[in-house]
Amino acid sequence: MQIYAFQGFRFTDAAAADPGSLAAPPFDQIDADLRDELHRRSPNHYTHFTAPVDADGQISYPSAAALHASWLASGAVQRDSEPSLYPYVIESPAGRCRPCLCCLVAVGTTSESALRPHELTVEKPLADRLALLRATRIDPEPVMILAEDDGSFESRLQTDLEGEALVSHRDRDGNWHRLYRIVDPERIRGYQELLSSRAATIADGHHRCKTAQLFAQETGAVEGTAAFAKMVVLISAASEDLEIAPIHRALGGALDLESTRYLASDWRILQADRSFARSERGSAIAAAVAAAPTPALGVRLAGGETEIWRLDSGQAPDSTPRLARGLSAVLLHHMLLPALGLDLSTSSDGTVRYRSDPDELYRMVDDGEARTAFWLPPMEPAEFARAVREGDVLPPKSTRFMPKLISGLVWAGHDAELI
Repeated sequence: MQIYAFQGFRFTDAAAADPGSLAAPPFDQIDADLRDELHRRSPNHYTHFTAPVDADGQISYPSAAALHASWLASGAVQRDSEPSLYPYVIESPAGRCRPCLCCLVAVGTTSESALRPHELTVEKPLADRLALLRATRIDPEPVMILAEDDGSFESRLQTDLEGEALVSHRDRDGNWHRLYRIVDPERIRGYQELLSSRAATIADGHHRCKTAQLFAQETGAVEGTAAFAKMVVLISAASEDLEIAPIHRALGGALDLESTRYLASDWRILQADRSFARSERGSAIAAAVAAAPTPALGVRLAGGETEIWRLDSGQAPDSTPRLARGLSAVLLHHMLLPALGLDLSTSSDGTVRYRSDPDELYRMVDDGEARTAFWLPPMEPAEFARAVREGDVLPPKSTRFMPKLISGLVWAGHDAELI
């Protein structure tokens, strides 16, 4: 993996007394209501750039380019004079501290990329982010990348999280995001040498990586330039503070689960969900699945009981990714759904619907919006690392790395100087 230090853009004190207050959730976490709320907070809020609208409330990418130019002209935004690496730490309310590194990584075109995907992706339109990139020539948001690590990368990062942060932001869940800066060329080279032989896996941001690759191909970007790269936040795959939350599944059709119960080494009816309010029953099911021996699955049919299954990985077909056979999401898509007549294509063609909120999933079944629901357990970081070590690709939305990164702490122009 080739990483680069770059001249980052950052908000200054002229933009706000607290520049960290202008940072924002990733663009795909912002609906119209939240966008409008954040826009009202300040004319300099970063969402004016990542989710731009004109005076009539219509999406407008040229207005994003004009806005960024005005921020620079007014001094609300400055570009660092020297290429830098940006250590980035996320601290949870419970005190868990995850050290990361914001940098650029060469991606080139899709066929040349050193960044490997870890899961199949549900197709999303790329036109929106491509339009913003074409209008601004600015890489607005980092993607999350996991770097192979024996502990030396994370250890080095810990030594660079000293002194006062350049900027701090507290997100809606109470996590603190703090950004630091490394300018010393020798220290930068130390990171580059350490990571040069390491493989990297895209944890969150597959579509943004693809957008960067398409734009690099479209514009004939030259290797060694910012236009040939993607801004990323690198995290050690060995970090003990990785949190991989589940994404649950719903299906519109009723299924004959009785015929597939042989795929479970044991199962039980969950009584606990009856003792909770309707709005909390999905959370109760998710907690029971998380506490069950792995690989576990919560199953509910419309009008039926909730069951907890312990899946039997020995029943998995030969096509199942070899190192990922112990993962519930993998066995659901490669073993259980095919036994019900649903092949792997249904994972990404809209047949399977995905929900991160377990209570929302319960409501969907209770209201008849879905006929079948599956609750999945969290994934242990060690399980994930083992599953993708040799390039196994997981089903869509197998992972949800938390907390999400924040946008607007630092960002990169395609004309930035690199080292």
